[in-house]
Amino acid sequence: MVNYNYLSNDLLNSYGLSLKNPADLTILNATLGSTAAGRFQNKVPFPGFPLTATVAQSLRPFPQFSSGLAPLWAPLGNTWYDSLQIKATKRYSHGLDFTYAFTWSKELDTLSKMVTMPTVVIQDVQDRPSAKSLSANSRPFISGLGMNYTVPKWGTNKALSLALRDWTIGAFLQYTSGLPIAPPVANANPTLTAVTFQSSFQNRVPGELLFTKDLNCHCFDPNTTFVLNPKAWNNPAPGQFGTATFYNDYRQQRRPIENVAVGRLFRFREKLTLNMRIEFTNVFNRTFFNNPSSTNSQMVQSRVNNNDPNSQTTAGFGFINNTTVASPPRQGQIVARFQF
Repeated sequence: MVNYNYLSNDLLNSYGLSLKNPADLTILNATLGSTAAGRFQNKVPFPGFPLTATVAQSLRPFPQFSSGLAPLWAPLGNTWYDSLQIKATKRYSHGLDFTYAFTWSKELDTLSKMVTMPTVVIQDVQDRPSAKSLSANSRPFISGLGMNYTVPKWGTNKALSLALRDWTIGAFLQYTSGLPIAPPVANANPTLTAVTFQSSFQNRVPGELLFTKDLNCHCFDPNTTFVLNPKAWNNPAPGQFGTATFYNDYRQQRRPIENVAVGRLFRFREKLTLNMRIEFTNVFNRTFFNNPSSTNSQMVQSRVNNNDPNSQTTAGFGFINNTTVASPPRQGQIVARFQF
């Protein structure tokens, strides 16, 4: 939320420049040694400054540095969190205990829209209040269940009771909303990054669907489908900030956590027991694909065979890279605990 080395409106105005003037944008994007630099041609801020640098770079408060000189951990952000939380607990009885929790929340902040990628300032630091938006960590619905059940003694038949009692099953199940997907970064030529050393989002096009397929429908082949709609986004005017933000209806695939354990307690005598169990993660062996490519809506969508709409996708907006998966397949481990 701080950038000590960008071109503010006040600084540009002091040089008689405006981001709303296409001719001024051309000058800012021109190299100092070229005639396109106009009245700034060959005017270096200090001896030895390269003429191959742009006019914009030469006008920065600290032209010798190419970064924004951001401070470390500047305490400038704000967050807002409102939620309805419900929790139900069953204490241990009849072999069963569980805790269930449900949260319905709304998370806003002034951080996510300012910095969505490492070191990249997305929103205008001159207008911090406009950065208030949905948090990049927003998950409006979270539902979680943790439970354990132990089979009690079974009737009066000792053999049957010995075979069935002391078996245990435990589970942790969590189901949540997917995290928001950041809008594409504005890339109109010249980019804001080139002329002010800040960046912005592209604008959302009203009436256009964000997805070509529901990421949670299990109704498409991620190897051959571009899941995002490039027509849903367009660039703001050159030199201008976009108005897009994070959206509740533009989210990653939901990825539940489903872990289960089954075991048995063997009692040899009062102070001598053996507990054996097998623990499974991703017990239903769900496949979660990687997040689609979403940073550039103008990125050309390509396939192994571009003439075949069912061919393997290789790149482009909405492309899913399936060389790896977002989560490991079902895994299990056997655990034994001897207590004496």
